[in-house]
Amino acid sequence: MAVLTVQNLAKTFNLGTSRETRVLDDISFEVSGQTFVSIVGPSGCGKSTLLNIISGVEEHTSGEISLTSDDGGATRIGYVFQDPRLLPWRSVMRNMMYVQNDRSETTVARVKRYLEMVGLAKNADFYPGQLSGGMQQRVGIARAFAVEPDLLLMDEPFSHLDAITARGLRTQLQDIWAQSKKTVVFVTHDVVEAVELSDRIIVLQPGGRIYEDISIDLPRPRRQTDPTVATLQAEVLARLEAMKEASRTAGSAA
Repeated sequence: MAVLTVQNLAKTFNLGTSRETRVLDDISFEVSGQTFVSIVGPSGCGKSTLLNIISGVEEHTSGEISLTSDDGGATRIGYVFQDPRLLPWRSVMRNMMYVQNDRSETTVARVKRYLEMVGLAKNADFYPGQLSGGMQQRVGIARAFAVEPDLLLMDEPFSHLDAITARGLRTQLQDIWAQSKKTVVFVTHDVVEAVELSDRIIVLQPGGRIYEDISIDLPRPRRQTDPTVATLQAEVLARLEAMKEASRTAGSAA
């Protein structure tokens, strides 16, 4: 597990030109322990940019970001993308092993265990082209967990899937996360999956500021059809609608 601290973080593109765009503005929050945090907001509010800064892919303009392992050791990050990004000429097992540092029996056993968790142990010798889109994304999820990350970042991993497949994968993800004890930061535009999966939902508003930090205190496992889950989903959606209306009003006044 990891301890992630973000303080007064800002990101500006085209710095020093007449067409500067501030994507993130004064972002501060902390995530630690076995927790599942979703970042939600409309398109263009900086969700993916924030995730890229946390991963080290992108530099921030100002502020501070700190990432440490809760046991004091080196911090390892796993990443699940919108697309599974599997190498088509490698089998499922070889795609899984490609990101591992060694080929020891312990590593192979760990990789097989995560394939078993996503229900693909029997497909280890298949190639990506022989798998459905949902199956490929399950490989991507298993691969990210199999590197044993302290922090797992997930960038809208179910956005390209149909509703039934996405629902099944959310159920599997809850089960894997419960067993793996990882710190997860999950970007999504979907309030339904944010409530179903998360302990906290950080809502970003247009302009890249935090609008609200919502705690989700519902027992697990959660199912979309559970009335208490559905009720909370409606409440959170109403808050986002209020944010959108406030933003629209402010824009009209300007």
